Amino acid sequence: MLAAPVAGFAADTKTDSDKAGAGALTFINGYVKASNARNWDSVKWVAASPLVTDNFKRTLKQMIADGFRKDPELGLGADPVIDGQDCPERFTLKSVKASGDTADIVVVGPKDFPMQIKLRAVRADGKWLVDASGMMLR
Repeated sequence: MLAAPVAGFAADTKTDSDKAGAGALTFINGYVKASNARNWDSVKWVAASPLVTDNFKRTLKQMIADGFRKDPELGLGADPVIDGQDCPERFTLKSVKASGDTADIVVVGPKDFPMQIKLRAVRADGKWLVDASGMMLR
C-alpha cells in the first residue's frame, strides 16, 4: 500500500511532472478557496502553507509591503499570487514542464473563465514546493 505524504504531493510511482503539477494545483485551488473567506490575509495563509517554499513566503510578504509603501490606498492593485483581481473558483492543469529540480506549471480556469496562472515549483528535500506564481514570475 502506498501512502501519499501531506506536503510531498504524491506517491512514489508518479513522475516529477505529476508530483509538481499536483502540488501546484492543490496549492492554487486551496489559495483561491481560502481567498473567498472574510478577513482573508494572503500573507498569513501562505505563511502557514506546507506547499510553498520559504522564498515564496518572503517574496509575497515583501511584494505586498512594497506595494502599500508605493500606494498606501491600493497597494499592488491586484493579488500577486494570481496576478489579477478576480479568478475562477477552480483551476485545472494545462501544462507541466519539469527539468531537474525545477518545474514550470500553467493552470487554467474553466471555459467560462479561462484565466491562466503560471507557477514554478522546486524540489526541496525530495518534495515539490511552489516557489513562485503570478506576479513573482514577471
